[in-house]
Amino acid sequence: MIGREHELRLVASFLDGTGPGTHALLLRGEAGIGKSTIWQSALTSAAGRGYRVVVTRPTPAEAGIPFAALNDLLGDLADAVRPELPPPQAAALDVALMRADVGGPPLQPLALSLAVLELLRIAAARQPLAIAIDDAPWLDEASTSALRFALRRLDRERVLVIATQRTDARSGPPAVLTDLPDGRLTTLDVTALAADDVERLLEAALDLRLTPTVARRTHQASGGNPFYALEIGRAIKAHGTDRPIDAAALPRSRLAALPPDGVAVVRHAAAMSHPSEAALGAAIGGSEAERGLRAAREAGILTADDDPIRFTHPLLAAEASSGIGDDERRAIHRRLASVVTDPDELARHLALGADGPDEAVAQRLDEAAARVYARGAPDAAADLSQLAADLTPPTDPARARRLAAAGRFRLRAGDAARARQLLETALDEPAARGGPARAEVLLALAVVRQLMDDFAASVTIGEEALQHAADDAALAIEIKLLLAGASFITGTSWAAGARHATEAMALAEELGDPRVLAGTIGHFASWQYATGTPLDPEIERRAAELEPSTIHLRALDLPAYDFASIHYADGETTRAHGVLHALLERAERENDASSLPFLLANLSQADLLAGDHAAARERLDRAERLAEVTGQATAQVHALAWRVRIEARLGNADAAIAAAHRALELMDSTSWRVAEWWMRAELAVLVLSRGDATAALAWVADALDPSDEDETGRRAWARVAGVDILVALGRLGEARELLAALDRFVASRPSPRLRGEVLRARARLMAAEGDIAGADAAISEALQIHRAMDDRWEVARTLLLAGEIDRRARRRAQARGALREALSSFAFLGAGPWASQVQQQLARIGGAAHAPGTLTATQREVAELVVSGLTNRQVADRLFMSPHTVEAHLSAIYRALGIGSRRDLEAALSGDSTSPRDSDPDSRDSARP
Repeated sequence: MIGREHELRLVASFLDGTGPGTHALLLRGEAGIGKSTIWQSALTSAAGRGYRVVVTRPTPAEAGIPFAALNDLLGDLADAVRPELPPPQAAALDVALMRADVGGPPLQPLALSLAVLELLRIAAARQPLAIAIDDAPWLDEASTSALRFALRRLDRERVLVIATQRTDARSGPPAVLTDLPDGRLTTLDVTALAADDVERLLEAALDLRLTPTVARRTHQASGGNPFYALEIGRAIKAHGTDRPIDAAALPRSRLAALPPDGVAVVRHAAAMSHPSEAALGAAIGGSEAERGLRAAREAGILTADDDPIRFTHPLLAAEASSGIGDDERRAIHRRLASVVTDPDELARHLALGADGPDEAVAQRLDEAAARVYARGAPDAAADLSQLAADLTPPTDPARARRLAAAGRFRLRAGDAARARQLLETALDEPAARGGPARAEVLLALAVVRQLMDDFAASVTIGEEALQHAADDAALAIEIKLLLAGASFITGTSWAAGARHATEAMALAEELGDPRVLAGTIGHFASWQYATGTPLDPEIERRAAELEPSTIHLRALDLPAYDFASIHYADGETTRAHGVLHALLERAERENDASSLPFLLANLSQADLLAGDHAAARERLDRAERLAEVTGQATAQVHALAWRVRIEARLGNADAAIAAAHRALELMDSTSWRVAEWWMRAELAVLVLSRGDATAALAWVADALDPSDEDETGRRAWARVAGVDILVALGRLGEARELLAALDRFVASRPSPRLRGEVLRARARLMAAEGDIAGADAAISEALQIHRAMDDRWEVARTLLLAGEIDRRARRRAQARGALREALSSFAFLGAGPWASQVQQQLARIGGAAHAPGTLTATQREVAELVVSGLTNRQVADRLFMSPHTVEAHLSAIYRALGIGSRRDLEAALSGDSTSPRDSDPDSRDSARP
């Protein structure tokens, strides 16, 4: 290179100065200024420093082909790294790169982005990686999206991006680099060569020596641009120095000098994404293509012997595409449509070759849009749908449908603003003035506004859409489910939401489409349960029969997820967690990034009940990371709410309160308030347990007005905590009034879980009022419910209250039994502060807790059965437990005895001093069920 010493020093400094994480070097400058030459030198230098270099050179013709650049960059990497990828991520890459058929639900862009991220992490961990992109603004959107997502998240590996960009291409850095952390992007402006350097260039490249006057004119005419300087030099060699120098016209002149066959070849090559000799021969004729290729290569316009064929400079490709009349341009695309093999490129050539509305071509574009969407390229799908709409007459309802599809695809790509703009424009189309065509556009717009967190606007738009749906049952069902979902998420217009869910189910029954019914039945069951109707086993049976029709649904939208929530409320804890584990496996298998944070957060409760709070926190950490990395604000709220529950039950007030404040901020910004009141209740219970009833009251005060009927029922959880707080504050009359409102609500709801909590609150109030018999009856019924739920946390809390009531009633032996069992459970769960409370209660009655290394009666019984040779399943059947509970007991036994396996258990038991009875002759473990 000549005259680029300064730029090369800066490149070397960049290569030597980067640390872990993604760092990018962007070479900017006008067309022909020499960016690609410096870029190529930078790649050679990176390779010399130990980097593995992967390269893509996108062109305007490739910009609309999804994953064209990703194929260039990741093809060889995928071959090398694929065995180390988790199977779902390997499958996602295979689908995107067209190495495998979709064979299931559409590939989610998030799933693909995560797969690309993992692929780059593994590759860069093996060897530092340099990603080279020449002319970055021409990257296709699908590749840009996946790469942009991954590059900003590579924070430990050594990854370089070395890219070029024309200064006249677009303002700001190319989209693929816009999300890099601050300080990670270095921009190098490539400027004009000095006059002396232009002279040296012409001498070295063309063996051309100019007089000082001609050299000065050449530098001035070229503006120091190496490409134009060389074009002028070629003209001087061919024609002398007498002609006026017009640098911009020289590439056009060079193309115009080609014979007709050569002109045809370069024009067809410029319109193709991967031009080849075979394709050009099929499009324009074998002999013509052969002559034209020879002429274009001899003229230095096309490179020699490359396949695919490349232009020697992008400016020549741009010139080949310009100056063509519309009729000729369409004819070129029609010819190429007859020879290209890629179905998506074929659809584009058909569209660009059409000279007016063409329903057949529009349908081909619809098919292509569906195909690329299934491969995880919603942006490309949106482009194709818009092309299809352009080929549809304005009065044809299909035009509005295609515009609505384009808007939905934009939304799937995460671009809600562009989706909204497109859909609002579509509403002005003649085809969208009324009827189902307008309803479809409005529905898509309502979804956009909902995801933009404007639920009020979403409901207004959805109600208008419903008025236009007419007899389109499938469309009406979608609209009604959207309206019902908005009500459920925000807790507003509750009765209307329930009505929409019920009507959607009735319409789905009439329609008889199993896919539609499968997507409706779970929502209907949830609304039925939320408004007071117990789960009908027939509904669940029917949903199971519809399982084959749910392949298009993400895990979170499956009926099973709704049923798991209902089972949990019904106190069927183990059953609910079993379903959630199965859904998590499906989501992991399908790379379902939009469902994973929710499922992971839900299952943190299962980990806690199994006595593994470390696993619970690990799940929550992963859920929050995944929600943040994928930009799912509502998933972040959900994960934070569950963190509040876990930390509160473990007694970690600072962590729980910090998570709650973050969750409440996000609730305010997203309107996602599903978990607000049970989260507040968990905090109130925790703060009350620390002796600060006034602070506890602040968390739930807004829910305690008994005259507020609260049709959602969500404040009930806070009101239960409110009864306990009011009792602690001595405001028994208010507590009694609030409990009466709770009793009325519980009578209209089927949830045993809520009923158990209300009974426990009643026992506390009755004990405070001196009604010990009433308190005994309430606490016994609550304990029976909680034991049936297989929920160790709820059992422990109920036993703690039972022990307090027994102690106050001077039933010391009975109190000791209840408190010891509560202590064992809290210790098993890792809830240290709660265990300390129990120990304080025991100290008041002179009943010491079990010494470290001893077992409760239940734990000893489990241990002895295991030592006898029974399996966990056999022990569970013998003791009427679930296998999961037996495993939890064994974990606690191992911790208590300081052992690590069954092999050590028999020897350890001989040293256990536990007695199933207290030394007090009046003692027993508990007089309650």
